[in-house]
Amino acid sequence: MMIKRLVCAFRLPLWVTALLLFVSPLSIQAQQAGKIKGKLPQIAYSTGADRLGSAKMGYIDTGIMVQLVDTIDATCTIRLAAGRIAYLDTMFIDSIHTAVAPPPALMEAWRIAGSDKQDSVFINLSRKVIYKSWMDNNPATLHIELYNVQSNTNWINRLSSAKGIASANWQQVADDIVRIDIVLHQNQHLGYSIGYTPDNKLLIVTKRLPEKPQLRDMLIAIDAGHGGTNVGASGTTTRILEKDYTLRFAQAFEKQLQAKNISYIMVRSADTTIDNKDRLLMLQPWQPDVLISFHLNSAGRESARGVSTYYKHLAFQPLTGFILQSLLEIPQLPEFGNVGSFNFQLVQPANYPSCLVEVAFLSNAQDEQLILSDAFQQRVAAQVYEGLMNWVKQLN
Repeated sequence: MMIKRLVCAFRLPLWVTALLLFVSPLSIQAQQAGKIKGKLPQIAYSTGADRLGSAKMGYIDTGIMVQLVDTIDATCTIRLAAGRIAYLDTMFIDSIHTAVAPPPALMEAWRIAGSDKQDSVFINLSRKVIYKSWMDNNPATLHIELYNVQSNTNWINRLSSAKGIASANWQQVADDIVRIDIVLHQNQHLGYSIGYTPDNKLLIVTKRLPEKPQLRDMLIAIDAGHGGTNVGASGTTTRILEKDYTLRFAQAFEKQLQAKNISYIMVRSADTTIDNKDRLLMLQPWQPDVLISFHLNSAGRESARGVSTYYKHLAFQPLTGFILQSLLEIPQLPEFGNVGSFNFQLVQPANYPSCLVEVAFLSNAQDEQLILSDAFQQRVAAQVYEGLMNWVKQLN
């Protein structure tokens, strides 16, 4: 009411009136809030979308309270920090109500410890907040941004058991954003997890590079794309279905691992309908060391053909690069490319390196004939295995 009286008395310009109303304490406190819920919720950078959806910032824990800026159709705009927003499908928002905007959470003491194969960073927070994380290689570095947070971290207690971490520190990069950098004693990432413990500690777990990495010590997850009611693409001349032949390539790769006595898990071994989110949830308790997903490509132009490999996280590009180079040793297969920033559900987790292999194009008559061949299926499986081996060798 005081602002309105001042405006009337002094006849301020309209734009000044709008600015005063915008910065009013009432205007910044009254807001809509909601709690994150659902199966594998992800926040996005934009509302743009193609057949794979909008570009994802990352997965986020359920139970976190978020500030809602706007809702358009099925998308909520959420406030991360001052001047920072992200987008979330409304299906992941529960308990929408009016609330007073909370002050920034406090980041407090850290504890860093290790076990046989991994290192853990425990960070005390006064409440759960939204975060974003990403990886760099050479050296393997994990970056985390915590939003609507201010630091009161006056000690970081590190135990000698954390043998894989070279350094861990933080910076207050904005009034309500803290950036964390964790540098590892290795050049490539083998995966990490991030999330909240029941007592609101943020727990970051990084996989440590073994002294002598060996494929025989790893668990490989094999995924045959599509299946059941999700048939995928179809052949241009024979009308064969992608779901049937991805399973053939996956089973041929399974035989390669069996012959070498390497541990593996098959996401599907029959013509079964499994949602992509359910595939990831199925793999969570297993925590594989690598995921290989087989698919067959299709395009609107018949001339498109060849093999390609795909990754979401740049830190996992080396795996996909080694597998592609190995597959290109098959004379009949031209190169379609190594594709990054790929917004596909199966390669989005950061818990383990993953590679989606688009073996060839069902929409191309030449590629389709290759796909039909048992000998070609066996050769592809052998080359994927060789590429995986080459990747492991260079980790040493």
